[in-house]
Amino acid sequence: MPQKKENPINNFYKYCSQFSSLVIYGAGDVGKMVARFMEEKGIKFSFFCVTGKPEQQMSGSYLIKGIDEVTGSDEYTDIGIIVAVSSKNAGGILHLLDRRKVSYFYDPEFLFQLYRRICQESASKVLVQNGYICQISETLFDRDSLYICCPASIGDTLYTAAFVKAFKEINQPIRRACLILKKSHRELGPLFPAVDEVLVSDEITEILDRYSLFTQTWKLKNYIYGHFKKSLRFEYDPEYNQEKCRAILPRYRRLIMELSEDAQPESMNLPVRSASLENWKIKERKVILMPYAKTAEMLQENFWKELARRLKRKGYSVYTNIGSEKEKAIQGTRPLTKSLLETACFCEGCAAVISLRSGLCDLLGFTETKLVVINTSEELFREWNLNDVFTRDGIYNINCYGHTNCCYGNRIDEIMGIVGG
Repeated sequence: MPQKKENPINNFYKYCSQFSSLVIYGAGDVGKMVARFMEEKGIKFSFFCVTGKPEQQMSGSYLIKGIDEVTGSDEYTDIGIIVAVSSKNAGGILHLLDRRKVSYFYDPEFLFQLYRRICQESASKVLVQNGYICQISETLFDRDSLYICCPASIGDTLYTAAFVKAFKEINQPIRRACLILKKSHRELGPLFPAVDEVLVSDEITEILDRYSLFTQTWKLKNYIYGHFKKSLRFEYDPEYNQEKCRAILPRYRRLIMELSEDAQPESMNLPVRSASLENWKIKERKVILMPYAKTAEMLQENFWKELARRLKRKGYSVYTNIGSEKEKAIQGTRPLTKSLLETACFCEGCAAVISLRSGLCDLLGFTETKLVVINTSEELFREWNLNDVFTRDGIYNINCYGHTNCCYGNRIDEIMGIVGG
């Protein structure tokens, strides 16, 4: 007779009961999810810890400390470490803790159970009647409108919005199309004329994202989930990896909007540039570095330092785009801290933008920016290549995967050749 598996949440309780003090390793979304669960169950923890030196000192009312401070101090001899990070980040952390011979609790099934639980709670806030979303919390939804929730990246929002016009043309009558966006993407919806309205709400975007995942509901009579179908464990629908969908436009056209191959994306209307910005364009030759991305492997800082040094030697003013408090300007460059649209307008007047493959690259693809895209994986180059979307000149790919650090000089030479002197 097969043995019954132990409940991962019970295992968590047992682990916590063994220690006088507990800390959570990970201060991101997963760590905060575990913290909320512990607070709800009355299980106290002392602080969050992270690898390396913390970039922020606090998360809510809790301190954030570096793991070296925790494992290298006699103060923390009877301490239990709860590892609360995504599976892709867990390997290195577990190896580090094993090497230092410290006790920790890590169970992906425990984290999944917590995530499933909060998705279920979110789904309960969505009122659906006769195939229509009618209400979420206090917000009422119109049956005559089409609501498209865009919970993911900049590129996801842009390409989904770009196909709204084609969708409306073959799905009459739709009185209006409303994009539901998180606050960080609030500028993107109005860029496409076919989008009639934008509802900006982090709360509603998150609720609908979790509702769709928990119920596996991707489309209703007045609703479309504006991202790819996947399980609660983030396993993509098999169609996602089929050859016919291994490019940007087919994925959004077919998998999200369910349109035929002849459907074309709408052009984007970038707002008119201000006079002050036009004047700034005239004053100096500028190159923008974008060394940060959420979905691409980072390059060593020395790569960017050397690139900045060579650009400055050629007479360029060099900026680093800064999108959050965690990001810092590359040594010898000026920080560029503007909104998404201000950044896009500013970049059009620059000699070039050199960027890791990120969602901001998708936005710049719709402009006339001279854009050098650095791909740090073969998947980014093969499946997320901007040249498959945009036919205009001025978009270049530099592949920085499968190379040792000694090859970085060759990649910098390539970039300098593109930018020109």
